[in-house]
Amino acid sequence: MKSLARLTLTLCAGLCLVNAAWAEHTDRTQPVLLDADRVRLDDLKKTAIYEGHVVMTQGTMTIKADRIDVSQDGQGMTSGVAVGKPVHFRQKLENSDQYMEAEANRAEYNARTAILRLIGSAHLKRGQDDLRGPLIIYDTRTERYQAQGSGGVGGTGRVHAVIQSGAKQDKQGDKP
Repeated sequence: MKSLARLTLTLCAGLCLVNAAWAEHTDRTQPVLLDADRVRLDDLKKTAIYEGHVVMTQGTMTIKADRIDVSQDGQGMTSGVAVGKPVHFRQKLENSDQYMEAEANRAEYNARTAILRLIGSAHLKRGQDDLRGPLIIYDTRTERYQAQGSGGVGGTGRVHAVIQSGAKQDKQGDKP
């Protein structure tokens, strides 16, 4: 049970790192709270599955999903998959009254690669900036985003972005 608690804490810490550049720094030191209708823990396989109205909070970060699967490999690296209709993510931005918000049908985080993938009707909003598309990928190490449309045969999904001018954000006290 102790190792699964560590596994869940590692995933939550990783999810907080997703927005480390802008998120409240104190979030990482806060306790992780998990509520779900059901949980299945397997210490031997190092997996945890939380199902049914899952709400995970740590400081100002909140993740809401239908299901969150967490696993840990032999080297202690954690990955997590959250699914929902949609999965919701919200976290307060550092030194601001605004929030980073994201939603998608599926969110995948891999601690080994430090990549967050928002899949299916992905939407990312930071302050007044807004990014939408079928797939949004965020590299937490380089702090770079990538959005992709559904360019396959018959694909009609396109990327849509709204980026506020730096002057307007500076007036509001936000980081550009």
